[in-house]
Amino acid sequence: MLGREATTVPFPTEAMKANLLRLQNEWETVQDSRERDAIYGYLAAVFELVEWWGRDGKAVKRAYGALHLRGYSSVREPEPFAAIILCTADPEKVDDRMRSKWSRVLRYAAEYKDLDEPLPDFIKRRGGINKCATRYARCLGRYSHCVDPFRSPWLGS
Repeated sequence: MLGREATTVPFPTEAMKANLLRLQNEWETVQDSRERDAIYGYLAAVFELVEWWGRDGKAVKRAYGALHLRGYSSVREPEPFAAIILCTADPEKVDDRMRSKWSRVLRYAAEYKDLDEPLPDFIKRRGGINKCATRYARCLGRYSHCVDPFRSPWLGS
């Protein structure tokens, strides 16, 4: 950009700890709430953090860092959304399947959500958490074989 090299801003351990603590606090807020849609606040916070890291091209590296800070070792490349959920949500309440589902929802949103649309609105407009997880698996997952109908030029976005 403008003939200059992009500068990278260091991301110290203290910043990582502060981000994880913020998300843990968001998780606690969700757990204390009786609202049906409270989980969207937590998922939006996870989404925003990982997307911010992704813009720097550092999402996987920082996911490794988060896992390391929490005492988890990863044999393979971590999926950033799942890693952050593992590090910030109560493992007694969020099992592997739930974490995987939420991660698929967030990856689906990362691919299809408009920048100016709030995450909760996007998920609800697309049919909810379960429907978005299914759409991710069908359209973007390991065995994907379709084009998302919401991105069809005939149906608009």
